[in-house]
Amino acid sequence: MTTTTTTRPAAVPGARMEAEMRQQPEVLAALVDRWPALTAQVAALTDGAPPLGVAFLARGSSDHAALLGRYAVELRTGLPTCLVAPSVATAYGRAPEGFQGWLLVALSQSGRTPEIVDLARRYADAGARVVAVTNDGGSALAGAAHLSIALEAGPEVAVPATKTVTGQLLALLALAAGLAPGGFGSAGLTQAQAAALPDAVARVLADAESAERAAALLADHDRLAVVGRGACYPAALESALKLQETTGLMAHGFSTADFRHGPIAVCGPEAPALLLAGSGPADADTLDLRDALAARRAPILLAGAAPEADLPWPALGHLGDCVTATVRGQQLALATARRLGIDPDRPAGLNKVTMTS
Repeated sequence: MTTTTTTRPAAVPGARMEAEMRQQPEVLAALVDRWPALTAQVAALTDGAPPLGVAFLARGSSDHAALLGRYAVELRTGLPTCLVAPSVATAYGRAPEGFQGWLLVALSQSGRTPEIVDLARRYADAGARVVAVTNDGGSALAGAAHLSIALEAGPEVAVPATKTVTGQLLALLALAAGLAPGGFGSAGLTQAQAAALPDAVARVLADAESAERAAALLADHDRLAVVGRGACYPAALESALKLQETTGLMAHGFSTADFRHGPIAVCGPEAPALLLAGSGPADADTLDLRDALAARRAPILLAGAAPEADLPWPALGHLGDCVTATVRGQQLALATARRLGIDPDRPAGLNKVTMTS
């Protein structure tokens, strides 16, 4: 009797990450559908009176989303904002004070990071109104908040966060719109503008070849700078993080303005620069870096709305550029990891939930 053995095909490296990336247009479209409800809930939380200020509490990718939140709130409302330093309370033992009348926006994709949950409760006790932005509406963080914005992105299994990050970005743009329904000029994002994002992201995801060509350059180097300004600055930080955790490359994210003040010196023939430049008023400054980088003989990858971009995305003309830029960064990290023979679904020494306390 003869027996045959069936061999299962090896899993494609990064299959989970790629599958979750491809769900982003659907996740974003669902958030756009909820836009009127989300903005109304935020407006109701403040009882028609703006808070004295808005503080953001986050770690990791959520911290990068919080940075976009700061831009959106400051542009839309003019309110003072800050990023909370968790260690002030957790390591140094300083209880939060002076936040009566403030809004605290606590971000955690899982909603289970002990440090974020604990601090959300402490800030609520200090008089802040707390908004939780998390993928799990039944999480401990959601339970500690006065208002929970659940991303409802479905399970995210891959260690590199993708759909929950872009979901957070759009949720924070909705939050800013809810804080000031009239807005200031053209600042912030309208529902109509948000509605164009799912298609823009789908177009980026459909263009995998650009990312594969760019990955061929990055795979020959072990360090790089990722640079952006304005809406693209949070995306630069997030793209650098995605490259770090999926490939092990020494990638660092910089504000264009800060990059000019010294870090540009790290770039040269062996250290390329990835420039993120969308279609906003801060992006011309990033494009202007090309001459200085060329003088240093640094390889340059340009991602953005310019016709000559190596990694293009549609010109949006608003803070939504951060979403498309972030997706391009995810795509590049995945392609680079695969080119290096690394499975980004199993990054060494990393877990899905980081249990800081």
